[in-house]
Amino acid sequence: MYKATIRALLRHSVKRLNAGDFSLMLKMASPDFELAFPGVHSWSTMFRPQVLSRERHATHLGIDEAVAFAERFVAEGIQFEIEDILVNGPPWNTRIAVRVRDFISGPSGQGDAYANRAILFQEIRWGRLVRWETYEDTQRVAEWDARRANPSR
Repeated sequence: MYKATIRALLRHSVKRLNAGDFSLMLKMASPDFELAFPGVHSWSTMFRPQVLSRERHATHLGIDEAVAFAERFVAEGIQFEIEDILVNGPPWNTRIAVRVRDFISGPSGQGDAYANRAILFQEIRWGRLVRWETYEDTQRVAEWDARRANPSR
């Protein structure tokens, strides 16, 4: 029952996020929330230089940086399509893996301006989101950055 509730809550949160409302996700975030977005691109370096190592490197710390990330996400028009949600662990140590397609629709519905696939790994403690790691093809992210910087490409 607990795992089904978590899956339903995530699906609802993503539906709201796709509509431009990230408030539910932020309400769940703990004050010391950490987001790790590996790779070298504008998303991972919004607040500090990227550290390339085998250890997880938090690219966004706390609610203010999470809000800035979410505002940019919504402003870019990125959408998630959930493919699968895996939930494991008790309420004090819940781990979630969400496989998604993330994309930005092209003008007039002609293909996608941006398309990628990602795994979102989340850790929840007693209903509070404490960690989020995003793993996707960061080369596509960097190419999207380059196209936005130079639209004639």
